[in-house]
Amino acid sequence: MKKPTDKLRAKQHLEARKHGFQILPFFRLRARRYTFYSVPFAVVLLLLAFSGFWFAFGLVVSFLSGMLFVYIRWLRGQRNVWPFAVKIINWDVVQKLSEDEPSANKS
Repeated sequence: MKKPTDKLRAKQHLEARKHGFQILPFFRLRARRYTFYSVPFAVVLLLLAFSGFWFAFGLVVSFLSGMLFVYIRWLRGQRNVWPFAVKIINWDVVQKLSEDEPSANKS
């Protein structure tokens, strides 16, 4: 997976500024990564279920549930912090980064 550049992140911030911080677009941007991480867990869960190792299956499910809970809590926290972040971000710099070439960002 390719790493996000400053230009891409700046464009995402400008889009979030325009529409507010919403969770659904956040998930859409990272759908491929979530799929990539979810497939191994699904395979492990299937193997454990078909093998009859229900205790291990329960451990993996509880681990995944905990991860999901923490992640959703973090997202909700980001939504609560966003109004403050909008006030303190230097939007002129963000606008400049969204227009520049990636090689020009190194200073």
